[in-house]
Amino acid sequence: MSFFPAVLAFSCLPCAALLCAALVRCMIRLAVMDHPDHRSAHATPTPKGGGIGVMVAFGLFFPVLQGVAGQPVFSFPCLMAAGALVLLCCVSWLDDLYQWHPGLKFAAQTIAACLIVAGGVHLTEPTPLAGAALSVLWLVFITNAVNFMDGLNGLIAGCLACAALCVGLAAPFFGVPELQWPALLLSACLVGFLPFNFPHARIFLGDVGSQGCGLLAGIASLYIASHTTLPRGGILGPALLFPLVYDVLFTLIRRLYMRQTLVQAHRGHLYQIIYRSAVAVPVVSLLEWGLTLWGGGVACLVAPTTGFWSGMAGAALLILPQLAWTLWGVLRARQRAIGPW
Repeated sequence: MSFFPAVLAFSCLPCAALLCAALVRCMIRLAVMDHPDHRSAHATPTPKGGGIGVMVAFGLFFPVLQGVAGQPVFSFPCLMAAGALVLLCCVSWLDDLYQWHPGLKFAAQTIAACLIVAGGVHLTEPTPLAGAALSVLWLVFITNAVNFMDGLNGLIAGCLACAALCVGLAAPFFGVPELQWPALLLSACLVGFLPFNFPHARIFLGDVGSQGCGLLAGIASLYIASHTTLPRGGILGPALLFPLVYDVLFTLIRRLYMRQTLVQAHRGHLYQIIYRSAVAVPVVSLLEWGLTLWGGGVACLVAPTTGFWSGMAGAALLILPQLAWTLWGVLRARQRAIGPW
């Protein structure tokens, strides 16, 4: 990219952050309230729907950045992804307003995932059909995982801002330079939202933000996995999202083992256990941000390698910090007698 387009592209990032912040202020004044219940980490009614600012700012500046970077703006994959994102965000926002049945949200997630895969963003191994099916499952899973983890001030917005920044910086190294500006744009939009949510929340992302951002994270992961030029380049997305994925899988497996229903609302996620054991919210969120950045570093180390032992070392580097996080949470839960979880 030549000098002038690069300057124009960089200037779009603070503009997107400022637009997001302005829209978030509007949503605070609109005051669609999230009333606390027994699962909530907040004690007073707080506005939700800040994710509208993130999604609208991203949607408006994305075609501008694509055009400046010389990437196709109206390609079939982009249009299908845009349709999927609009569908999911609309259903999620209406759910924020009216609390729809979970089945409707799941249906919207599945349709959105199918639209993205039909647009051509999917795995091709072990076979094209199996790869497409796995891609749909991944998109639905990661969308829900991000939504489940959106329970503490700044946790999801910060983790995804860090993950998007890592993708933006590492995209050329992984052979997917076309993802650089979209990833940096998403990071800028989330940075525009964060001051309203961290360390003290004046507004929450809401489902419209957590599910929309989760879908974008899933799309980026699939795109990297199917287009990277590095032997293990597909690890970047899962490694960056690993703190969220690990927490959700650990919680689901533990609840199955304890014969607890999976669909019942609960406060049994690891991050919730650690928070309930009297660790300050900013500390929990900042540690999760650090684990996200750690995953990005591990991915950059492992991606160019091909050997068995390097792969095992990479897996160990991802898992060991999570095991330490789990042990710390369990010990604190026992010491503080936080009750059933």
